[in-house]
Amino acid sequence: MDVTIQIQNILSGAGNYIHGRDSDDDTGVTYASIVEWKEDIGMTFSYGTCRNNQRQHATRQQWYKTGYDYWENELNCPATVDGVLGGFAILSKRDLEGSSDFMRYLKSTIRPKLKLTQEDNDGIPTRACECGAGKLYFGVVPWDPIGHHLINFRQPTTCDVPDRVTKGLLLPLGVTHCDLVEPSPRLISSAPDYLGEKSAKCRYFCQGLQDFEPKEHTYDIIWIQWVIGYLTDDDLVDFLKRCAVGLRRGGVVVIKDNTCEQEAFIVDRDDASSTRSLPYILAIAELAGLRVVYQRFQEDFPTNIFPVPIIALEPRLSGDCS
Repeated sequence: MDVTIQIQNILSGAGNYIHGRDSDDDTGVTYASIVEWKEDIGMTFSYGTCRNNQRQHATRQQWYKTGYDYWENELNCPATVDGVLGGFAILSKRDLEGSSDFMRYLKSTIRPKLKLTQEDNDGIPTRACECGAGKLYFGVVPWDPIGHHLINFRQPTTCDVPDRVTKGLLLPLGVTHCDLVEPSPRLISSAPDYLGEKSAKCRYFCQGLQDFEPKEHTYDIIWIQWVIGYLTDDDLVDFLKRCAVGLRRGGVVVIKDNTCEQEAFIVDRDDASSTRSLPYILAIAELAGLRVVYQRFQEDFPTNIFPVPIIALEPRLSGDCS
């Protein structure tokens, strides 16, 4: 069964929203269901034919090209701290502090077997993976889910230097080595200078998450922040399955992202992204064979920011990661 239909069935079966809309309020485009939206853009079809499969593949490729072109444009996203615009710079610090509190609580109270440091791991170096290492965006309610533009006013997207989470969270937690995955050559190439001497602890992968395959039993933490909106449902399910294979025993996949509350999804066609509801994200995790270890919402963000949950996940079967 098509992944989109499976997700919609999970949501509707639990009494959750399945409708959504475009982020551009001027168009007023709404969708009665996830399937209706995907069929509208040619990402899925109610009946399968060779021609429809070809159209679906072409739509997928164009979807990713739109996102890639958007983030490669320095006018949209300068690869510097100065790229944080619109008064959101202060939120980066709050975000990192919230993530650090989350991980320390997870380690101390929920998941003591989680290996953060080499000492935790009997002298064996630990490794984390930061996925989407060049993007930082905050959704503004009730406007655009990414915060690119307000009503009757446009401004560049908020964007941060690559490796913000590696430098500000993962390495300070005591992780020995970090891998960074980012599809934009322009953003990933600026990472070593930003990290400075800490760059020696990192490896860099210039690749989209839809194509990234973590090596088996490699990571103690896979951190995925403000990037899942750029993956299609099918690719996100498949990526999370690969992440499960990439975890070491006791490891976790952490998703931190914007969520919408009054609908299942909000689409931004400018950069080919979507903001999903929390039940939508959890349905995708379920289809990927993951279960929630612990979750809570980021605190201390302004009230006009979309809710940002932090979700620690593990393979549903305890024997899935060794």
